[in-house]
Amino acid sequence: MTMTWGLVCNPSVKRSVSLAKDVAEFLREHGKVFVEEAIASEIQEKGSSFKEINKNADIVVTIGGDGTILMAMSEIEKPVFAINSGGIGFLSEVESKYALDGLKQIIDGKYNIEERAKLKITLDGKRLPDATNEVTIQTARIAKILYLKIFVDDELIESMGADGVIIATPTGSTSYSLSVGGPIMDPTVNAMIIAPLAAFKLSARPWVVPLDRKVGVHLLPKSKETNLVIDGRFLAPVTQESTIVVTGSEKKARFIRFGESFYQMVRLKLMR
Repeated sequence: MTMTWGLVCNPSVKRSVSLAKDVAEFLREHGKVFVEEAIASEIQEKGSSFKEINKNADIVVTIGGDGTILMAMSEIEKPVFAINSGGIGFLSEVESKYALDGLKQIIDGKYNIEERAKLKITLDGKRLPDATNEVTIQTARIAKILYLKIFVDDELIESMGADGVIIATPTGSTSYSLSVGGPIMDPTVNAMIIAPLAAFKLSARPWVVPLDRKVGVHLLPKSKETNLVIDGRFLAPVTQESTIVVTGSEKKARFIRFGESFYQMVRLKLMR
């Protein structure tokens, strides 16, 4: 069965680029390959946009760390096979030395697709990119406190001074949210985490709320410069006039998995 592939890679990491070359050559023997623009010129290939890749590819291969995966996921709804050539690579499925073995397994159909929730974020009614990991509302200047109110379906749940707040998906529960004391959430749970960021209040605790709820964040007048950040890469300034609403997205993040469970992954990657 011939397949159409997408290839996304972080071009600033030398070893990722050389692996991307090998992967592109290998995949070409097994179908058509759309190489994302940022890496295409590095490996002497014709470049395609994320839009074209999302439209044409059956499976998208990413090479890099979690940042590369999140970048791809912000624009791609097709299943992603993530090869780690970065750090911990919590979201990735295989280390780079097993890249070609993994691709052979996919070609043989020995894999499953895991669907995970994304968050839909609107700012003043305008939709921003979906979050695979989290959306953070945080002070733009270090050590400056901001004051905010958090609502769930228009009901006030928290009012506090803090460095900000993180609203995370189950996937994001093992990322930034974890580092501020948020719970680890099984990815099959349909919920999001609201985790205060350095709250100036003992009673401020993380909340877990269903994905179909609407979470609203409202900045209070005393707040200094504030940014809304999605997956650590998309940034928009926000003010006390801004209306910020977060809820579950109709789009999903789709990962190719070979059977290692989420619990195994947590044990192997977070407890060493």
